[in-house]
This record gives sequence, structure tokens and C-alpha cells, in this order.
Amino acid sequence: MKYDITITGGGIIGSAIAYFLARTSQAGSIAVIEPDSSYQMAATPHSAGGIRQLFSLPENIWMSRYSVGFYADFAQTMAVDGYPAEIDFRRQGYLFVVGPKGAKRLEANYQRQANEGVRLELLDRTALNRRFPSIGSDDLALAAYSPDDGWLDPASALQGFRRKAKSLGVTYIEDKVTALETSAHKIKAARLQHGDLVKADIFVNAAGAWATEVAAMAGMPLPVEPYCRLQHYWLCQAKIEPLPLVKDETGLFFRPEGPGFVGGRPSWDIEPGFTFASDEGRFSGYFDGYFERVVWPLLVQRAPKFDAVRYERTWAGHYAQNMLDGNMILGPWAGGASNFYVACGFSGHGVMHAPAVGLALSELILNGRYSTMDLERMSYRRIVNNEPYKEKGII
Repeated sequence: MKYDITITGGGIIGSAIAYFLARTSQAGSIAVIEPDSSYQMAATPHSAGGIRQLFSLPENIWMSRYSVGFYADFAQTMAVDGYPAEIDFRRQGYLFVVGPKGAKRLEANYQRQANEGVRLELLDRTALNRRFPSIGSDDLALAAYSPDDGWLDPASALQGFRRKAKSLGVTYIEDKVTALETSAHKIKAARLQHGDLVKADIFVNAAGAWATEVAAMAGMPLPVEPYCRLQHYWLCQAKIEPLPLVKDETGLFFRPEGPGFVGGRPSWDIEPGFTFASDEGRFSGYFDGYFERVVWPLLVQRAPKFDAVRYERTWAGHYAQNMLDGNMILGPWAGGASNFYVACGFSGHGVMHAPAVGLALSELILNGRYSTMDLERMSYRRIVNNEPYKEKGII
């Protein structure tokens, strides 16, 4: 089999790239290689689906601004045969809250975001209490509220990109890449688990938490590790006003979901590696009581009405964590195969930035440069040079 462009990984990043390439008349034939069309182990369906513009780095703000607008129109843009691609995008806002030590950084980020055109408000403790009285604020000094942000159903967004890409002629191959064949400093073909050989002019590694494994087949080092992220669903007996997605300096987040709430915190106390709720391996005992032991005390501090909750369930997903700086790696392999591109290391922001990444990488592949937003600072070159480019403040 021979294609012009082959993408390894058919999650939301790979499918977004495929869509943006296919909507042009320049890309030629495109294949996406994805081992599991049910996406049971993929990161996207297990994510919280948050979309926010509250970042400190301009590139992340630009990408989020583009993605917020794109997701607002997603249902019609991704419609196939007259059927809209509904993603239940709820623009109910984001709320970052910080104590006295974090106030200066939050205010600096607020100025950056406002300068980039983000609509948001800076709330002192009095204003926060008035707007969101259920938020415990005794330890807080300042909050940033972005009303245009919110969350969506990530599985529906993934399927929307996938269906639209297929309608535009993209081929999805249900198989796993097991080897990459190289020649003259270029990737020539991908060997699949079932024996097929897929040749292409351009190869894109969008394999998420498996991106390092795929890159190693070409001899490309990547500082990307799978990190388990536990999320939880609970009901609250007390009446709480409609809330945005709330996040604080501990990494805790929560948001409304149906009659209850979904939330959690980064599981940095778990070693890197793959694990799933069905595993009977190294983390099976660790999952037991995690909500009550770790998450619930933080919830009660941030929203005292959560002292009376009914815990329902926990599930596990994975970040593709960039261990250098927690930001994505995008673009060609600097110093290696010139036709091998990566889109990985999103560190929990993949759903959020998928539309912008799809657009940007399609521009880079087809035109040799970015035109809508300059994401050169996110390139692999900073990995080669060991030059971290980190977010500041709440991540």
C-alpha cells in the first residue's frame, strides 16, 4: 500500500490532522493507522473534555482561542450527509483560584490573556464569594474567570473528526505499527502487525501515550511518558449554584456533569506507565479508596458543601506527558528523518488543542511553514537543545 501521508494514531489528534489535511486539495492520499477503532484504551474518551484559554504561554492561548471557536461551530462544520456532529459543548466557563502566593502570577497571566483577546474577569475574594458562593475562599486571594470556556464530550469530538475525515477520503487502517523502515535519512514504510507494509512520502507520529514507542522505531528519542490520571464521579446532597470548571493550585479540578460532578487531581504519586481500571497488576490496590483518601479532602476545602457526597465511580486514563516541560512537541524531526513529523506530548491538553494542532501541522506539512499561528517554539528542536518551554501558574 502507498499513500502520500500516513498518520500513526487515530485518536483526536491524529484524526484532526487527517481532517485538516484532507479538506485541502494539496494533501493527496491519506491513511490513518489506528489499532483499536473502539478506542477503549485511548486517552481521548477518558478525558474531562475541558477547553480553556487560561494559559501563560502565547502559543497555548492562540491554540485555545482557535479551538474554542472551532468547537463552537463543530456540529455543523463536521456534519456528514446532513447529520450534525453534536459534542455537547457547554460554555459554562473556567475558574482558576489561587492563594496569596499565587496571586501575582495569576494577575500576570490575566494581563497576557487579556492582551491576546481573551474575555475574562479577575475576581478578588469578595467578588468570588458573590459570584460563586459555594467555593471555599478562606485561603484564596484571587480568581480568574473565563466565561467563554467550558467542556465537551471528548468521545463525540473524536468520532466527529474521524467521520468527517473518512467522508473526505481518508483511509483508516485498523492495525498496529510494529516497525518503521528507513533509507537515506527518510522513513520509507511502516510495517504493520498483520504483515502489511504501508509506504508513504510523509509520516506523522500522533500516537499519544504510545508516541515514544513509535518514535523509537525510527531511532528518534522522545521524552514522553504515559501518566495515569484518575477521574471520579460523585453526587452532592447539598444545593450548589451552576459552577464553571474550577481548578486550584493543588491541581484539583471539578465541574458539573449531569446530576453530579466529575473531577480529580494529577496522579503524580503514581509512577509513569500504563494502567487501566481493569488491570489486576501494580496499581490495583492503589485505586482502592483513592477518592476518599486523596481527592475528597481537597474537594471539601475548595467547596465545603462537598462534605456530603455520594461517591459513584473512578476510571483511569493516560496523559502523554512531556517530561521536559509539559508542553506539546510539534513538527518535523530536527536532526533526523526530514519526512517524520510528531504531534505528541500534550500532557492533558490534547482534546483542548486538537483543532489548532490539526490546522497548524497541515500548514507545516503542505506549505513548509505556519501561517495561522506561529508554533515554532513547540518544535522538536527544543528537545534536542534541552530548552524547556514551560507554563507558569496553574497548569
